[in-house]
Amino acid sequence: MLKLAALLVASATALAASAATATSTSTDKLVSNSSWWERVTVTLDGDGSPEACRYETSLSASGAEACDVDSGQAAIAKHASASKGEVTRITFERRFTPGQAPAKPDLAVGDTLLGGQILSLAIDPHGAVKGCEIVAASGAMRPEYGCADAQAEKFQASAGAAQHAEQRNGYMTILVYGHSEHMV
Repeated sequence: MLKLAALLVASATALAASAATATSTSTDKLVSNSSWWERVTVTLDGDGSPEACRYETSLSASGAEACDVDSGQAAIAKHASASKGEVTRITFERRFTPGQAPAKPDLAVGDTLLGGQILSLAIDPHGAVKGCEIVAASGAMRPEYGCADAQAEKFQASAGAAQHAEQRNGYMTILVYGHSEHMV
């Protein structure tokens, strides 16, 4: 089971990275003064092959967008799938909360947490992440997204950044979770 979870986390992380690259509309506009979330969900069919990929974000009014799963990721997902006869969804999600640490993240009924962590971020007035620390971690598998990835992000610059030298503090919650259903 631990090996399966490791493959699922690796697959979801790779899929999220490719979807984030393909859908740069939201990641170019990350905000540090309000809460937001984004997620990539891959659905595997009963044979373990990727059936669908969906990218969603609270930063866009356009709703969910389809994302692509390349052949290498499809092979990983196929090997990572649970037993035949099940539909499995794997979700990589990140949530940003400005100011105080967020409450423990809730998952939907039937979802299983594979791994998660909370990063404390210090964001300068120009939108650069100048400080990062992992302040909490849970689940058997840790997401590959960490401080190096967070520091590569670019947030929108604060209004009046030239006049104010204040940094903003926020928390990035990274979750990888799965959901299986028996097909009838």
